[in-house]
Amino acid sequence: MKLSTDPQPLHVSSEDIAEHVTMDLAIEAARDAAVAVAEGAVATRRSQLFFEGGWMRVMSAEVSTLGVFGYKEFHLAGDRLVRYAVHVFDTATGRPLGIVDAARITTLRTAATAAVAVRHLLGERGSVRLGVVGTGSEALAGVQALSRVVRLDEIRATSRSAANREQFADAVHTETGHVVAVSDSVEKVLADVDVVYVATNSGGRVVLTHDDLAHVGLVASIGSTLPVQRELEGAVLAHADRVVLDTFDVLEESGDAIEAVDGGWDPSGTTLLGTALGEPAPAGRVVYKSIGSPEQDLVLAARIVQHAAEAGFGRRIDPLSAVKENL
Repeated sequence: MKLSTDPQPLHVSSEDIAEHVTMDLAIEAARDAAVAVAEGAVATRRSQLFFEGGWMRVMSAEVSTLGVFGYKEFHLAGDRLVRYAVHVFDTATGRPLGIVDAARITTLRTAATAAVAVRHLLGERGSVRLGVVGTGSEALAGVQALSRVVRLDEIRATSRSAANREQFADAVHTETGHVVAVSDSVEKVLADVDVVYVATNSGGRVVLTHDDLAHVGLVASIGSTLPVQRELEGAVLAHADRVVLDTFDVLEESGDAIEAVDGGWDPSGTTLLGTALGEPAPAGRVVYKSIGSPEQDLVLAARIVQHAAEAGFGRRIDPLSAVKENL
């Protein structure tokens, strides 16, 4: 990875990302991050602070093959709004390379990583019928990403809100040209589909059971990223022929996986995405489960900083920290 030698780091705003960063760039970064994990080139650490009226989380990572380290910091405080930023540094020199607004990065990297997984796990299959459960921004990004890696012959979608379903269908058509058939019936949406993309915020309620998904060849689930959150019944994981994870942290942090383990599921046969990419596509029923991981944010942010330096967007700023002098 070519790193800038400019002493001034780049600040890349959310508006910059919306205008200049493509889903294809995000997919390339997601693949790089997954492969780096499989190669043992990644170190990560998560930290959470809770205080009255809010919280702060820091997800740090170092990717030796790319020569970068950094962290994503996000927090909620008194105004009840969540703010994100990724800070990227040069491993060789310690210099700050950039600060990237992460409001869009989180959605981009989640969708892009899922697209990398789905493309590989489908094997030689070139087209699919897609069922989408959830119609928010994460679901929209997921369909955008999937449309870049596989031909979508049919898209159906469901969620609790009729208004959200219609807005989702309009947005998908605007962004990808695909027509979405929406319904309030999960059964209708999932009937005879090849792939199900699940992106929900259910408030702790299980959205899909094993019976709902028993006929589906590939399920990609990107919700339930905390122990208190739910999306899939634990039995969906327990009865799959293969479970592929973006990070083994899924087993301790996703409420879906925790229920599966508590119910007797042995997760020792699970595979990391980066490892799966080096193997033939598995047969049988497959579940891809993700919660997001620090290296995904870092690699995408680093690629965005590199692209910004080459394409001339973003804003150069003075370094925010001086080199410590020994007293």
